[in-house]
Amino acid sequence: MAAMATKLKSPWSRLLSLRPPPRIPSIHHLPPLSVTPPFPARPVPSAVHSVRRFSANPVMGDRVVQELLAEVEREKKLAQEARRKEGLALEDEEEDYLGVAPLIERLEKKQAKDLENIDQYWEPTDSESDDDERFSPDEVKKRLDEFEKKCKRHSELLKNFADAETLDEAHKWMTKIDKFEQRHLKLPLEYRVIGDLMNRLKESTGKERFILLQKLNRAVRLMDVKEAYDPDNPSNFGVIQNQQSGSPDDVVDSAGFEKEKAMIQGANLEEDDEDFTEAKEKDDVLIEKLNAIEKKLEEKLELLDHTFGKKGRVLEEEIRELVEERNTLTEKKRRPLYRKGFDVKVIDVNRTCKVTKGGQLVKYTALLATGNYHGVIGFAKAKGTTAKVAMQRAYEKCFQNLHYVDRYEDHTIAHAIQAKYEKTKLYLWPGPMRSGMSAAGRTVETVLYLAGFSNVKSKIIGSRNPLNVIKALFIALNAIETPKDVQEKFGRTVVEKYLLTEGVAAKMGWWSFGVLKVVPWLCLLECVCGIGANWGTQASHLLPPGTVVQMLKDNGIDKVKLFDAEDGALGALAKSGIQVMVGIPNDMLAGLAAEEKAAERWVSKNVSKYINDGVDIRYVAVGNEPFLQTYNGSYLQTTLPALQNIQAALIAAGLGNQVKATIPLNADVYGSSSSKPSDGDFRTNIHDIMLSIVKFLSDNGVPFTVNIYPFISLYDDPNFPVDYAFFEGSSSSIVDGSLTYSNVFDANHDTLVAALEKNGFMNVSIIVGEIGWPTDGDANANPQYAQKFNQGFMNHVLSGNGTPRRRGNIDAYLFSLIDEDEKSIQPGNFERHWGIFAYDGSPKYELHLGGTNSNSSLVGAKNIKYLDRKWCVLKPSVNLNDAEIAASVSYACGNADCTSLGYKTSCSTLDAQGNISYAFNSYYQKNDQDDRACGFKGLATITEKDPSNSTCKFNIMIDVESGTSRTIPMRMKLGIGLFLYVVVPFIVTLV
Repeated sequence: MAAMATKLKSPWSRLLSLRPPPRIPSIHHLPPLSVTPPFPARPVPSAVHSVRRFSANPVMGDRVVQELLAEVEREKKLAQEARRKEGLALEDEEEDYLGVAPLIERLEKKQAKDLENIDQYWEPTDSESDDDERFSPDEVKKRLDEFEKKCKRHSELLKNFADAETLDEAHKWMTKIDKFEQRHLKLPLEYRVIGDLMNRLKESTGKERFILLQKLNRAVRLMDVKEAYDPDNPSNFGVIQNQQSGSPDDVVDSAGFEKEKAMIQGANLEEDDEDFTEAKEKDDVLIEKLNAIEKKLEEKLELLDHTFGKKGRVLEEEIRELVEERNTLTEKKRRPLYRKGFDVKVIDVNRTCKVTKGGQLVKYTALLATGNYHGVIGFAKAKGTTAKVAMQRAYEKCFQNLHYVDRYEDHTIAHAIQAKYEKTKLYLWPGPMRSGMSAAGRTVETVLYLAGFSNVKSKIIGSRNPLNVIKALFIALNAIETPKDVQEKFGRTVVEKYLLTEGVAAKMGWWSFGVLKVVPWLCLLECVCGIGANWGTQASHLLPPGTVVQMLKDNGIDKVKLFDAEDGALGALAKSGIQVMVGIPNDMLAGLAAEEKAAERWVSKNVSKYINDGVDIRYVAVGNEPFLQTYNGSYLQTTLPALQNIQAALIAAGLGNQVKATIPLNADVYGSSSSKPSDGDFRTNIHDIMLSIVKFLSDNGVPFTVNIYPFISLYDDPNFPVDYAFFEGSSSSIVDGSLTYSNVFDANHDTLVAALEKNGFMNVSIIVGEIGWPTDGDANANPQYAQKFNQGFMNHVLSGNGTPRRRGNIDAYLFSLIDEDEKSIQPGNFERHWGIFAYDGSPKYELHLGGTNSNSSLVGAKNIKYLDRKWCVLKPSVNLNDAEIAASVSYACGNADCTSLGYKTSCSTLDAQGNISYAFNSYYQKNDQDDRACGFKGLATITEKDPSNSTCKFNIMIDVESGTSRTIPMRMKLGIGLFLYVVVPFIVTLV
């Protein structure tokens, strides 16, 4: 019985051993280099019980139990029959009520056989043995050495690539780096998707950004879950098999991934994150177009390998057009994921062919430019056996030649600049906001856009080879200085000159900037900013042009306006750095309007010629105040056609971007129906033609030039408030809505602004072509008022506040630089006294062109030579009642300048003898002190005693060094005058 009991107990014990053991908590010791799993560790069963278990399938378990009970019943009956035959007592024996012993023996045999087969696939884990060879010190050190070896190899490859001296060598090392990274450092596809989403997220906005955020979060969560159960992930090796004692459901329950949990459990989730919006459809259409273009491009490139001659050139042109079309489509939408936001543009692809004995050697040259639209740009040129190879090499090289350029106000360059490379000259100057890119070529425009510029003007002279152009462009961009650079260089406060308003081309000097050491659009406090001067030449004794140019430089005046293309003045301005507006007299308008060829001849003779000599001509002034009411419409029909023909001739001469044609108009072309500037509009009788002119100026980016004279307002109206003509405030201010006008200049200027705005030309800039105050010839024309007005205007300009209706800097030309004693006095005697300098270049009054706080006053002309100190005066013995005196004085004043003789003028204090002497001396000095010019029928005499007094100066004319050409005409005039004045009356008397 004991043996039978032992026999029966043994199967039961073995059956119990097959039951799943209870979970006993135990501490699992991970090896030193094991990576912590992304979920909590679970209790691990003892190594003794680490054997295969029964299936947990409930259906299969029920069937096994039923079969087991049936077989147990049969076995029980067979055992009872055997005991009866042997005559054993059944009640005293411990029976096997279930009869499972035979079944257990069969199951044990089957399980042993299965375990023998499964052992060949079983791999030991760190939980089965404390002495795992994989985590032994030797194995750990071996893996560390292998990892360090890979890092060292990668560093060596990068160093060899950086030190490569030739393009082929660099390409070889780059290929090795790519293969090494693909083999050892290749990221899973999921990481690439996440990177793609993050790059797209940087440029997206609104609803698209929200959807991308949801997709990115979902991708990151899915990646975390996948990494937790990825058997190929080294972090999970030895962890999944030994630490995961439960199902994935248990892990997900504590991970907080509801959607992922449903996915693991087999739920069929709907893809609700796919939003087929209109933007996505547009992207799909764009991708289709890009793919079609890429396909065509590949076909053309393949054909190009076997096409030569004229057909080859045609194919090259088609390839360029396809590349331009692709660049246009990818301008806003497509951004390369590689190189972190940089975009790459194809500048040029060139094919060369060399014929040898062995055949033709064909090579391709590719020129590419790259940029991130935020000031970082680069370019590269590379060669290859095929166009694809050349472009790929250039693509890699262009990121090794990156430059950072400063962008002024994030849209343009800080100042005008000139650069030269080989036979290519490039000129850049800033453009106003929203003016767009006016580039001289596709190469310049592409590179500037890649750098992030949006408002830059440019001009190319000479070779337009793409490589030369792009190198000159990089030289120019790298040479640009910011206000901070200039301030650090000179150690002074920097004042900005014109904050890039419309017509900025007229304010930026860029022809003579090649060797400048001071940024031209910036000026120190001691210099003039934004002020030019009118240089007239209607004088009997002109200062030498070189002396005048030096006087302009000494006073910091960097712009000058000429009324005619006078050869001497333009020749002296060559390479001076002074910007020039050259004028066309009104009497030439009819001829220029009638024939385009006449305009082309004039431009060739008076503009192109001097520009080639180094004169910085910026504008051509077509006429001068042609619509004055006193002209009675003489030039109404010829002014606009002449303007159009001159501009067309400038474009034909290749100067369209550098030189612009404008019309200096008087302020009488517009007016206000009330006293308020906001009611301004153009004069009714010329309204239509003015709109045509303004439209032409606007279309060509040319400023509106207007001459404003507050003095004329005071001269024409005796009741005009005097203080309103100046800039020191007035009790007669005009209130126009929310704007207040305390001086007539601002009111006049804003009347023009209102007229432009009313007719739809809000963005047309304005140049004040003439503004000033005379010093003699009228009661209100004196040095005190002139100094008060001009200094106030200078302070007004330098403040940078502009006018109430148009804020910003004012571009203006003072009228005028020097007095002219041969100007017409039809408007008034004051016409000959507008200059801030006298006839001899001496300052008339103290004027600080840099502002009231500036220490610099006017600098006069240097090294001036005068005629002898002698004057022609009335003889003291002559009777003032002599009948010949009136005729002599009339003749003298008719041929000389007597405009200082008048009511409340500088010489109004002279007595009768003084007035006569002044007239005689003016004629005498004008004729270079010729003794015959002091005859006057014996009424005059020459004296060496100066007859001047404290207010009236008897001038001595300057000795013109080049006087031969002038002295002969003057003597001819003198001879003719004496003949008419003496001989003709004598002959008439005889007759």
